[in-house]
Formats: sequence, C-alpha cells, structure tokens
Amino acid sequence: MAKEEILLDSRFLPEDCTVKKVLLSKGHRIFAFMTLEEGEELGAIHFRDLDNERPFEEVLEDAFNFVWGNDNRTVYYTKANELLRPYQVWAHQVGTSQSDDILVFQEDDDSIFVDVGATKDHEFITINGNSLSSSEVRVVDAGHDFSTGKLPELTVISEREEGVEYYVDHHDDHYYILTNANPKKNFRVMRAHRRHPGREHWVELLESRDGEKIEDVDIFKNFMVIYSKREALPVISCYHFETGAVHEVPLPEQFCSIAAGINLDYETDTVQFTLNSPYAHEATYEYDMASRVMTALRVHPIHKLDRSKYTCTRINVESQDGKSKIPVTLLHRKNLQLNGWNPTLMRSYGAYGVSTDIDLRVENFPLLERGWVIALAHVRGGSELGTLWYHQGKLENKRNTFADFIDVAEHLIQAGYTNPRRLTACGASAGGLLMGAVYNMRPDLFRAIIMNVPFLDPIGTMLDPKIPLTKVEYLEWGNPAESIETYDYMASYAPYDTIPELRPHRSTQHIPHPEDESLNGNNNDDGKFSEKEGEVVVRSKFPPPPLTDRRPALMISCGELDQRVDYTQSTKFVARLRSRLAPWYGAGGKESCVLMIDESRGHFGNGTQDDRVKNWAREVVFLLSNTQLESMPSMNNSPPPPQR
Repeated sequence: MAKEEILLDSRFLPEDCTVKKVLLSKGHRIFAFMTLEEGEELGAIHFRDLDNERPFEEVLEDAFNFVWGNDNRTVYYTKANELLRPYQVWAHQVGTSQSDDILVFQEDDDSIFVDVGATKDHEFITINGNSLSSSEVRVVDAGHDFSTGKLPELTVISEREEGVEYYVDHHDDHYYILTNANPKKNFRVMRAHRRHPGREHWVELLESRDGEKIEDVDIFKNFMVIYSKREALPVISCYHFETGAVHEVPLPEQFCSIAAGINLDYETDTVQFTLNSPYAHEATYEYDMASRVMTALRVHPIHKLDRSKYTCTRINVESQDGKSKIPVTLLHRKNLQLNGWNPTLMRSYGAYGVSTDIDLRVENFPLLERGWVIALAHVRGGSELGTLWYHQGKLENKRNTFADFIDVAEHLIQAGYTNPRRLTACGASAGGLLMGAVYNMRPDLFRAIIMNVPFLDPIGTMLDPKIPLTKVEYLEWGNPAESIETYDYMASYAPYDTIPELRPHRSTQHIPHPEDESLNGNNNDDGKFSEKEGEVVVRSKFPPPPLTDRRPALMISCGELDQRVDYTQSTKFVARLRSRLAPWYGAGGKESCVLMIDESRGHFGNGTQDDRVKNWAREVVFLLSNTQLESMPSMNNSPPPPQR
C-alpha cells in the first residue's frame, strides 16, 4: 500500500523521442529504460538508481536490445553494424564508462541477427543467432562475475542446421525448446536436460497440429503457457509440469489477437495476457491456471459505439491453383446486403511469416459506420495456417501471395459483397509490395489502393548488399545476383519493374518461356525479347501486366528517415507510373496518384498521436472520395454489379 511513484514520465522526453523498453534489475534497485529517436533503429539506454534521486550519468549509445544479469549491476546489450544488423553482445557494469564494456560474443555471418534475452527463472542469459531459416542459441550463467577478469563460458544448445529454428527457456534443470525440427516443419515443444542439451537428446512434449503454429511459450514454476495460431485465430494452452496435463484457455472473444503480458513473476500460477479485438479497446485479462478462473483486469468499451450493430465473420476462398482455401475475416454491419455495391477495404501483409491480425484499428470506424466491409485476407506468406502456409508464400512461391489476394478480391465481387468500382486495398512495407504487385497484375479489380512505406523495388534492393538488411533477407526473397531463374522470378512480380509501358505504335505478344527452344532466331542476346516490324515479343514464364482501360487511384506514403525501405523506392515508382501511364497518372491524367513524403518519419511512423490521427484521416478521405464518385443505382432498377 506504499505511495505510487512515477519512475519515468514520457511527457518530458523530447518530442521526437519514444520509449522502446523499460526493465528493472533483479533486485528492483536500478531502473533502466531505452529511448529511440524518430526513424532510428538503435537507441540509448539510461539508468536510474531508485535509492537515489539523481540518475546515473552514463548512457549506453547505439544499443539494439538489453537484459539484466543477476548481480543488479551487469547489463547485457546488443550493438549493430553499419547495415543495422545486430551482431555483438556486450556486458556493461553500471557506474562505469561504456568504453570499459566487455565484448561477450560477435557473429560475423551477415545473414544472422543476434539478440539477447534471459530465461524466465533468471538462471541464464540467452544469445540467439537467428537467420530467416535457422537458429543457434548460446547460454551464459546470468550470475557471472566480471570482476574476476574472466569472460563467461558460452554453451551452445545445438549447432546451427539450415532449415531448423529453435528458441530456448529453462525450468528445473531442463531446457525447454520451441523448434520446427521435424519433416513437416511444424513447431513443437521439446525438453532436454541441461547436462545434455544437444538436439540428439531432445524429447517431444507437445506438437502443433496441421494448420496450426505454436508461436511462443512462457515458463512458470508449475505451468508452461503455449501461445498458438490455429485457422488464423489465437489459442492459449496450459501445460502442467508435474502431471503433463494440457488444457486450453477459453478466450473471451473468438475473433481477436492475443499478446502475452509482462508476467515477470516466475512463482505465480496466474498469467496475464492482452486481447485486441476489432470492436473494443485493448483489454487485459488474468487467468489462474490452477483454478481455471478468468478475471478481467482492464476492459474498456469504445465510447458511443454500439458493437451489437456490427459482426465479425469468416469465409474461406478457394485458391486459383486449387491447393488451398484462403481464410478471410470480414468486419461489417449485421444488416449487410449482398447487392454488389458495398464499399470494401481489403488489408493484408503476407510475408516473413507475419500474420494479418484481427485487431482494433481506429481508422476502420469511419468506414464501418458508413456501411463498408473490412476484409482481412490471410494469404500465403503469413503463418495463419502454420509454418507450411508461410513457406508456400516465400522465395520461389512468392507469387502465391499475390494470387491469393487476387482470388479473394474476385470472390468478394462474384459473391456480391462489392464490385470493382467500390473495392479498395491497403498494405504497408512488405504489404505495400503486395499492393504494388497486385496493382500491376489486376488493376481492373480495384477503385483505390493505399501503400504505406512500400517495398516496391525488391530487385534493386536485393542486388545491393550495402543496403541495410539486404543479406539477411535473401532467405525471404532470394538473391537475384545468384541465378537468372531467381532474377526472372522476382522480375515477374517486382512492382517497380512490372509497371506496363504504353507503346501505341507497337503491339505486344506474350509467348511461353521455352527451356530449350529459341524464338525462331529472332531473340536478342539475353533471350528476353525481340522486336520485329513494330512488334514486341516478350519471352517470359509469366504473362505481362495488362493494359486495361480502368486503373485505381493511388496513395503512397513514405518517410525520409526510413532505414528499412528507402523513400526513393516510392518516388521512382511514382515517377515511372506518371511517365509510362501518363493518360491515367500524368499531369492531365484521369486518376489521382498522391505521393506523401514525411521528412520526419521513419519506417514505423512513430510521430505523435496527432500525427497518426491526421494520417488516418487522410487515408479515410482518400478512400471515401474515390468510392463515392459513383452513387449506388436505385434498388428498384439496379443493374447487376460488374463482373470480371
């Protein structure tokens, strides 16, 4: 019942500064917090002695992440190289200069990200070396005394193996390992004794089902909590260490996203988690794993929103290749009529195994209140249906992501939800690449498209290893310098490279890409195309982008401080659009092409709340103005919606 004390008030930080992480030392004597300046990936770690009003003078600069050791004095933190890849782990003793810090570990492989963490029982510091397809974990005694002048011993849990990812925690002399080390690449929970941590000694405890992915585990003294995704919906399970019994937690909402709470207490039987749903503010719940009782700690409905008027439903769309059913989550009013004239906004991401979550978005409400449908397309490339779902949308399967999105758009039209004059789409970063590729492949399906900090030039990026994160991402997109096949495949969908060009004095003929056949002697040296009597003959496995009469309005936003996707990708994409498709996007073009460059924005668009609200407002106005150009026909004599 002691008086509450404010440890950090972010109102007094500089305007362009945000708090990335806060962490107390194990003895709760020193408070550490990490700040980031707008657009920066690396931050500064500050310290405050809670027994003394004056803060420590030292600041750790250029840090990426940090954790405390067990002696209330040692901080382990990661530093990045000039390409923004965290590759070093340093140990700092509070009260000393950063120049005296000790290098604990360094990873020289350019494809490996290094991160630092701690096991839940505070026994070990973990040093995780992860690529996009493999892992290698080292553990360090969290109580190591650096005053002895000796470096800590690093124990490798299991040597790196391509295609095998694993993550480690510790409980009662055993390591608990989350890994995809099996032929199906489904994630499983394994166990190994600390004296024999190698992979040959791992014993399976829990395996995910087909179409399911175990995303994380949280260790407590008596229970282990497992966070999963099944059929694009969250699942929480509890494993009892003594009995081995497993039970699922009944969630308060079906359509939602779940995030683990802080849960620093190892000894407790209660776990906290946050729930984010489309029609309510983020809520915090506490679940007693022993008594199986759920308690709502913080639940706040949205002011003046009658959520009984809205619903969240799920449909499944058959993929074009016939191999998959694509889950689609729909948000809309309960009295929705399938008359083909409902304005609709599609959202998706579809890369890196990141799921398109069903969560609260403030910018949805001005649309929902006006009768819009919000469609979340859970396309391949995310992990909504498990690890295989991700692998079916990366590297040489990347075009599946775009095909899935197009299949969903066509289904929404054919099923009577909407029509091409009222269908819109939005995506950010790699989701912006999805928008750009779909725009080129099927511009006739959409009335307006929004791309935020979009990754529009994957070929140019992947060909330049000096650009931050390029080498790390070869395992997601491929290395176009490695083979002609990889280059050609990326060139078939790269948004910047597939903008069609108007050539009114020529016709374009697409022919299949023969593996062992020339183009009747007319092909040029690189075998890509030849010109004969004003005709362009393109040699490709994939059809060229269509030159349709109808194209969508575009809004593209980027930031000058973006260190992940350079803003010049957006500027040159728009320049090529206005040049090649001048009748639509040129000075006197028929469609708007809005390019917004924020000189103070980074990749994640931190800014102030006012800045974010203004950006949302601009997007909503853009969508409304373009979809309301045509009014809905009279229901007494309405023509059928356009079909493609």
